[in-house]
Amino acid sequence: MAQADLLLPQWASLASDRQKFILQQLTRYFLSPLLSVDALVPVSVDYFGQTLNTFDTLIGGQWLRFVPGAMQVPLGVDRDDAATKTLLAQLPEAELSPKRYVDIPPMLVARQAIPVNEQVIGQVNLLTQVFRGNHFAYVPYKPTVMTLLNRHAQSLDPNAQSWPPILESGHVRLIQQSPHHYQVRLVHDWDAQALTKALGGFGQTLPNEDQYEYLQGGGLAQVFPWGNQLVDELPPYLPNRFGLTVKTNDASPELLLVGPDKRGEGLLQWSPAYRSLHDAPFAQHTYRPVTLITVD
Repeated sequence: MAQADLLLPQWASLASDRQKFILQQLTRYFLSPLLSVDALVPVSVDYFGQTLNTFDTLIGGQWLRFVPGAMQVPLGVDRDDAATKTLLAQLPEAELSPKRYVDIPPMLVARQAIPVNEQVIGQVNLLTQVFRGNHFAYVPYKPTVMTLLNRHAQSLDPNAQSWPPILESGHVRLIQQSPHHYQVRLVHDWDAQALTKALGGFGQTLPNEDQYEYLQGGGLAQVFPWGNQLVDELPPYLPNRFGLTVKTNDASPELLLVGPDKRGEGLLQWSPAYRSLHDAPFAQHTYRPVTLITVD
């Protein structure tokens, strides 16, 4: 495989069979052998008339999406552009990253963001109790997982077989992913350095500022994910060129007041270029681990 095959627009020109073969190779060579590859599913993402064909892969209990890289991607905000000036004049003053052009590598990106104090190690089947994922990390916590599952199974009403969205005990948190599977997460009391070190052990990392902006904004030169215009009401999900959507109703209610008297105050935080002047405590953040892909 050539590096160019993993970049836009070359990736889009490849046949689906060729794309699948490339993804099979990537999951074999760019991630830790401790992480089992349990599925590879084609995905088609539509974004305002543009279509991206890519793949999701279930690795270590976590769905990862392949995002092609790109050369000389426009990032940030061009404050000298007349239309952008008009838009920004209607918004509160804020720190926005400057216009620049950056080369972005292809990546495998977690489809779902999770709290920074959690680590996904795999998933367990409710029917068979078979675990798939990082068995080395799972062994010390297997008794806790089995106790949680068995205890709840015994308490279920036979006429209403339902499982709660979350089961937890101690350092183990189980998040329901389907009617038959729980994702197994470990809860840690760690800082950014410890999180980065843990991810590095599996060939993953946290995206840097350029990579984050590319993933959130799709590498498009616009202030908001939906374009360079204001909206009176946020959609429940922000549009995203790569299908890495963000639920806006996850935010606190006061940040969603975007009516006439609050116009703009609740919008800037959804700009990929937005930089908060007041860093929230580390424990309040979520993250998407990424695997950067380079081919000689």
